[in-house]
Amino acid sequence: MTAATRSFGGLSFGSFVALSLLGSGVARAEKQPALAFPAGSEAPLAALQDIDVIEHLGDRVPSHLTFTDTDGKSVSLDALLAADKPVLVTLGYHRCPMLCSLVLDGLVKAMKDTKLVAGRDLLALDVSIDPSEDVALAKSTQQRVATAAGVQPSDWPFWVSTADKGAAARALADAVGFRYKYDAQSKQFAHDAVAFLIAPGGIISRYLYGVEYSSRDFRLAVVEAGDGRVGTSFDKVLLSCYKYDPVTRRYAPFVFGFMRIGAGLVFVALASLMTVLWRKELMMRKQRRAA
Repeated sequence: MTAATRSFGGLSFGSFVALSLLGSGVARAEKQPALAFPAGSEAPLAALQDIDVIEHLGDRVPSHLTFTDTDGKSVSLDALLAADKPVLVTLGYHRCPMLCSLVLDGLVKAMKDTKLVAGRDLLALDVSIDPSEDVALAKSTQQRVATAAGVQPSDWPFWVSTADKGAAARALADAVGFRYKYDAQSKQFAHDAVAFLIAPGGIISRYLYGVEYSSRDFRLAVVEAGDGRVGTSFDKVLLSCYKYDPVTRRYAPFVFGFMRIGAGLVFVALASLMTVLWRKELMMRKQRRAA
């Protein structure tokens, strides 16, 4: 992960970690020390040494995981995954000072830019990793996000894992390789900025890193996770021309895809030309017979 997307207490590891730990408000990051630690600490926080994202592409998330929704009802992840739509999952917590909100806001913007709608084209889900958070706090964040996205709160569920003391959230996080840690000294969670796309059937399809998402990459990731059931015919053609590059974590042009499309266009052009010539030949033969 890059420093820009690593978080402690919800702030990015580079620009905002000093603000988070010192509580210095909105001072410019470049005027702060590169790193700041609790008083008396001479070494980096242990939590920051343990957080990471280990990609488990193609793996299946565990079944029989249950959470609590913002109405206090028990809900099953299996039921959501059975909806035959890609599921966009975020793992965070609602007391997070900044980063978790930035991830959610970035996803809202990406949906608006791509004209994909939660509840219609894909399902969106937020799961709290903090076992002490109650549904009231989750509901407040849900209302804000749903309003910003222009959807109903039911179209973007927010779940907590309090009944089992965070066991379900931890199991889901382990399945997708989302390594986070609670730091008792600051009473905050260390985690990375990432969202996960899960294909129908519970298969982990793609990871979306950071707090800003390219419209092209976001749309292609959703189309890919939806296995062709999301997006337009042009999206499916475009997906054949772009392949995900795990090094850059972006969709890059796929030369053979463009070659296939080019060959197809040449074939169509030649077939059209041959059809026109064949029809002209028939007309000329008819004219000769008539003469």
